[in-house]
Amino acid sequence: MMQSAGRPRNADLDVALIKAAEELILDRGFSAVSVEAVSAKAGTTRPAFYRRFDGIPDLILALLLERFATDLDAVLDFGSLPADLEAIQREQVALFEDPLVKSSFTGFLDSLHTNDQLRQIFLEKFLGPRRAAVAAIIRRAQSRGEIPDFPDVEWICDLITGPMVMRILLPGLLPLDDALVMNTVASALHALGYQSSEGR
Repeated sequence: MMQSAGRPRNADLDVALIKAAEELILDRGFSAVSVEAVSAKAGTTRPAFYRRFDGIPDLILALLLERFATDLDAVLDFGSLPADLEAIQREQVALFEDPLVKSSFTGFLDSLHTNDQLRQIFLEKFLGPRRAAVAAIIRRAQSRGEIPDFPDVEWICDLITGPMVMRILLPGLLPLDDALVMNTVASALHALGYQSSEGR
């Protein structure tokens, strides 16, 4: 998300472009989103678009960050590791089931293969806070004595998110249902060496 030097940035136009992209995705699908279509819907021009965004993937990332930003300070404590992980997974289901995400995620991820800078921003600002929230939950479980020290937090993040991403990227697989939530939580608990209070 790069701004050219010179003319001051019009924040209202930024909002209009992001809103135009969202409406196009929801109304006509990700394939309908082009610089021309977004600019026309926002009532502006291609040069004005490119003063604000490098291209459509850059705009979609701005939209995702605006709509689905995660605040690490808002990580809730439900009193136990199983309850905390279940809450994380239900939040992930809500994210991936959102019509905007369902319509744009596959196309957006594809664009990351050829754009190193955009991929880095996506990892740091979109995925990073979510993975940090999982790390915070695991540290809290360690402090409670629910699990032993477990340094490979990245693996747990992959373990709980990977099956959800697989199901939204491959049409025809089972939905993001309660069984998936509970099975991914159970897998994470097993990998973390969790034992219930009755088992300790």
